[in-house]
Amino acid sequence: MSYGYAAGNQPNFACGHCYELKFTGSSNNAGTDDGSQSLSGKSMIVQVVNIGGIQSNQLDIMIPGGGVGANNACTSGSSQWGSSTKIGAQNGGMLSQCKSQSTDYSTYKSCVLSMCTAAFGGSGMSDLLAGCDWFVNWYGAADNPNFNYTEVSCPSAINSVSGM
Repeated sequence: MSYGYAAGNQPNFACGHCYELKFTGSSNNAGTDDGSQSLSGKSMIVQVVNIGGIQSNQLDIMIPGGGVGANNACTSGSSQWGSSTKIGAQNGGMLSQCKSQSTDYSTYKSCVLSMCTAAFGGSGMSDLLAGCDWFVNWYGAADNPNFNYTEVSCPSAINSVSGM
């Protein structure tokens, strides 16, 4: 079980609400994605904290290095956290950039970890680096994994961080 935050749209996903995701092992857009397969049987509870400009049936899990999305919040880290290192493609972030260089699972996972270290390895960014590491190791560098969801009560630890 893992916990995090996501962008989602109504009517399916209301801001401030929590949802348990049960990953199916398949990808929404990447065919037989090794990362999505590695998530099969894992669960995650997310709180929706942003509408994100996505389709009503989607959730975008907020992951350091995961892309800046349709609103292009920060194409480089310089204005947000003092890093001049690029953080990957606008949609898909470091994973998209690394997968464009290699389709070998272990190679693009290693590439993402290297990009994480380059972007978030500096002083004061240990939380961002840990989130990027979580993406590669727990989440398997999954590319838009499919999931089934159920609305659940938000754990107090999630609410205490988000303030919702």
